[in-house]
Amino acid sequence: MKELTLKELQMFSLDILKDVHHFCDKENIRYSLAYGTLIGAIRHQGYIPWDNDIDIYMPRPDYERFIRTYKSEKFQLAFFGNKCKFDSLIAYARVFDNKETISKGAHWIAEPAGVWIDIFPLDGVPDDFNEFRNLYQDLHDEWERIIPRKVQFERISHCPGFKNKLKLLRKKWRKRNGLGGHRMQKEYNERIVQIPFEQANFWSQLTVMDNGPVEHFPTSMFNERILLKFEDTQFYAIKDYDAALRAVYGDYMQLPPEKDREPHQSFIKFYWKNR
Repeated sequence: MKELTLKELQMFSLDILKDVHHFCDKENIRYSLAYGTLIGAIRHQGYIPWDNDIDIYMPRPDYERFIRTYKSEKFQLAFFGNKCKFDSLIAYARVFDNKETISKGAHWIAEPAGVWIDIFPLDGVPDDFNEFRNLYQDLHDEWERIIPRKVQFERISHCPGFKNKLKLLRKKWRKRNGLGGHRMQKEYNERIVQIPFEQANFWSQLTVMDNGPVEHFPTSMFNERILLKFEDTQFYAIKDYDAALRAVYGDYMQLPPEKDREPHQSFIKFYWKNR
């Protein structure tokens, strides 16, 4: 199999984003470009040159409607839950390819999966920042306990050599209670939706807890969206993108040092299935 170049990976991910955009536009589902993808749209009018993934987010009501109704002739949808054909042990959704590409080094789904984009739900959180910060820290601790359970999705066929295969088997045996991981994820997902987005004054992204308690924004932020150029297409973004990006990244218009200009998940490799 031939590995996708960075440009090929970017363009394939862009095709998935276009598919999602057209569906959401048709169904009146709100979304916004997010994180590095949003920085790319503002700073580069496309990808950050060394970036290799796409992130968008949606208010929880829109997200729930999306995962119930999304259909595509080209791509698949995965999320946690027994109502999904492609179950995963993550608290957000992915739209992915399984026809033309395949990944190695990613342990989020049992079935073979190729290039994907991430879709994060946004949930209501307490108005009081101190209360929110305490909730975030509590959820963060629980989130970190779930991560090791993803070993159940590591594929032995991807391990080089007999010793590495045996090592993974032992690791899986130590974490053999896969249902425990699903139970923990189910309980976590139930906790983060305690305050309905439509009844809340503030929102945060609570499915990936990498950034710290910095995303504490008014739900009214999603009342106004604009179209931003990203590569050869325009996609939606919250109008007040500056506040969202500065909270997470500070001066996001400043390029990072050259040594830090590398893909966020460089350990994951993507291959063409038939090339």
